[in-house]
Amino acid sequence: FAKAIVFGIPSILYARNAVKGSEKLGILSSKFWSGLYMGLLVGGMYGFIGAGRSLLGGVRVEPAILFSSGAFWFQFFLAMMTAWWESVFFFGFIMNALKDEYKLPEFVSVIGAVLVFIIFHAPLRIMMAGLTPLTVAQLMLLAMFAAGQAILFLRTKSVYAVTISHALWGMV
Repeated sequence: FAKAIVFGIPSILYARNAVKGSEKLGILSSKFWSGLYMGLLVGGMYGFIGAGRSLLGGVRVEPAILFSSGAFWFQFFLAMMTAWWESVFFFGFIMNALKDEYKLPEFVSVIGAVLVFIIFHAPLRIMMAGLTPLTVAQLMLLAMFAAGQAILFLRTKSVYAVTISHALWGMV
């Protein structure tokens, strides 16, 4: 709910004041299915990498009936809502504003969006574990993730692609 307010209000105001605002945010019905498939493809890769990492770490894989679990669907709902509002804000609003309003090159806009993404995520990471080498590594991984999401958004022009891949990233 808080992300809907903190991230949603500025994004919606930007879209209302911009020419083709919903297009800038990547919210187009024509991009839904292609975005969904691309998001599942990228998110599926995150899942395979996460499963592979777990197997290499000695975790035993056991069958689970995830889709009939209420806890799974609650977690998935939270992951989708987090991913939706963060994708709209960081990539639809921040990155597009840097690119279109300030006329910055795409590369610089991606870096700007990644920096804002890290500025929003770093305080919680640091509060949870302190400023340790592991925290720095996690922030670097988050920065790489954000850069990949920004590039995915630029290439697909679909918030659906980055939302699905972000939600699956969060679930992994």
